[in-house]
Amino acid sequence: MYLHTRKAIIQAGFDPEVVEVIAASISASESLSCAKEIFRIFIVEAEKLPWPQDTDFGSLVLQSKSAQASNLEVKRFMLEEAILRAQWCATCATSVGEGLARMVHVDVLKAELEKCN
Repeated sequence: MYLHTRKAIIQAGFDPEVVEVIAASISASESLSCAKEIFRIFIVEAEKLPWPQDTDFGSLVLQSKSAQASNLEVKRFMLEEAILRAQWCATCATSVGEGLARMVHVDVLKAELEKCN
């Protein structure tokens, strides 16, 4: 889903690399406070991207980069924020079926976060 959405964002004329680089910086953070500082920049940049595949690319990037997180606390933070972004995407659905489809990503993220506990 990540690469497919990334490709669609590029085709729509946007550059996902900025968000990816910032997410990599979050995952490399040595502390949660540092990760939260960088995350403020992430939010601004991620909000500039569309949802071409009915999935928030910001949540996909956070999910992907959380696998390389410097510590478990940062990984949890990244997944929690990914869940919030994916939930927001689902609530913006214009039909019940669309909302349910978008919630699939939320469920995947929640399962991934549960593994961290």
